[in-house]
Amino acid sequence: MPGDPRQRASTILDDRRLYALAIAAIAAAYYGAAKLGLSLAFTTPSVTAIWAPTGIALAVVLLLGYRIWPAIALGAFLANAWTDVPIYTTLGITAGNTLEALVGAYLLNRLVDFRITLERVRGVLALFVLAAVASTMVSATIGTCSLLLGDEIAAGDFGLTWRTWWLGDMGGDLVVGTALLVMVTHWPYRGVPGGPLEALGLAALVGGTTALVFTTEVPVTFLLIPPLVLVALRFEQPGAVLACLLVASIAVPLTENDRGPFAGESPDDRLLLAQTVTGIASLTTLVLAAVITERRRVERTLERIAGTLQAGLMPTNVPEIPGLETEIYYRPAGEYQIVGGDFYDVFPAEDGSWAVVVGDVVGKDAVAAVTTALARYTLRAAATHERRPSRILAELNRAIRRQTPDQPCTVAYLRVEPGGGAVNATFSSGGHPSPLLLRSEGSVERFELDSLVLGIEDDAGLTDRSIELRPGDALLLYTDGLTDAWAPTRIATEDDLAAVLLPLVGMRASEVALQVTRAMLPEGWGRPRDDILLFVLRVPG
Repeated sequence: MPGDPRQRASTILDDRRLYALAIAAIAAAYYGAAKLGLSLAFTTPSVTAIWAPTGIALAVVLLLGYRIWPAIALGAFLANAWTDVPIYTTLGITAGNTLEALVGAYLLNRLVDFRITLERVRGVLALFVLAAVASTMVSATIGTCSLLLGDEIAAGDFGLTWRTWWLGDMGGDLVVGTALLVMVTHWPYRGVPGGPLEALGLAALVGGTTALVFTTEVPVTFLLIPPLVLVALRFEQPGAVLACLLVASIAVPLTENDRGPFAGESPDDRLLLAQTVTGIASLTTLVLAAVITERRRVERTLERIAGTLQAGLMPTNVPEIPGLETEIYYRPAGEYQIVGGDFYDVFPAEDGSWAVVVGDVVGKDAVAAVTTALARYTLRAAATHERRPSRILAELNRAIRRQTPDQPCTVAYLRVEPGGGAVNATFSSGGHPSPLLLRSEGSVERFELDSLVLGIEDDAGLTDRSIELRPGDALLLYTDGLTDAWAPTRIATEDDLAAVLLPLVGMRASEVALQVTRAMLPEGWGRPRDDILLFVLRVPG
């Protein structure tokens, strides 16, 4: 059911026949719920501690608009017309019941940015304060005054009658009204994390706990909270409202039969207490569900922002270097895919050579993104007028010292000159882990350079080293997240990484990357503590 339910409802109500059908259906539902509630009226035939019609009325006005008021008025009039009260008392009660729903919806629509999905905490609290507490006073006041004018109650019973009326209507809004709003707006409930079998299990838990609580006279109503919390965590708003309806459907009949912790009280008082318990449970679970929903919304937003920002800091598509195979593996360590500190870049220089860059910025998130962007664009700009990698990294070192001195980074810069057969490369490193070269004859070479992390000192001690890549050779560039993914529990060494590389002689770059990550990052260890970046460069052989 895509779209806003209220927009669809407005379209439906523009059709006279559908409007008349809606009036009849809602009036019938209101009448049926009212007769059920009045069957539980003890002190006064027109006043009951259980009054679901209030929730029905508020929900339909919020969903369908103010034009639906005749349905509420008709249902309320028919329900009270058979209670042997004077006609003017019946009309007063009808007016109070109708105004109650209209006032509640008006307050929610005008005073707050209310959303009928109840996915925000302030929306749930607004419904409680403005509708369940405030608007129900309208019906309680008008209705009780109507009974007093019709000599249906004594003046001394005004306060007791008003309290029973008000609390009964409040429970209707909190339990029935919220259930209708959520059931309509969340259909078909595909967004909840829990599954069908889990729902059945939790329903059995909630039902069994409720039966236990309301069949013993020991006051253990607090036992309802844990299963309701579990339902809210796994099924959010739909689970919260349905679970509270289940609690009410078990608690009310047992309490009416003088069972449970409120046994011994007067019929109205014990029903009020049971209704209060279910109302508080509904409010609590809905607030918890709203907190969970808001948190997940924030998480999705962060993921979207992080993904967009990360994409802007990395090449959209890694260009193909002529005569070479390349493969990249990148995995940020953040729980919600936050922007990582590792970065890479591949770009051609004006002289026909290619630059391959792998770096690791201290920190993560937006702060790391600033340095990552600075590194990427400084290196590209420097490569337009410098050929030696050490001089290019020196420019980046100066830029970091000027602009982000508290965010040093390590960088490996490889200048590749593709050609027929062997490939000449020049390498420089600013404190970065040494690359490993897997030779085609079955050996692994390291290229260690004694240099400082960029951004620490004005002179980082940068030097260059030449590398000859022969057919079948594979060069591995990586960040320290590959070896320190689960530090301090497990820290791999360069020897461990070299041992993993040795059996991969002759494999394509994509297969080398896959086998290295499988061996270095085995399943079952959880989430790595650091970002992981792996770049494989191979000369076909």
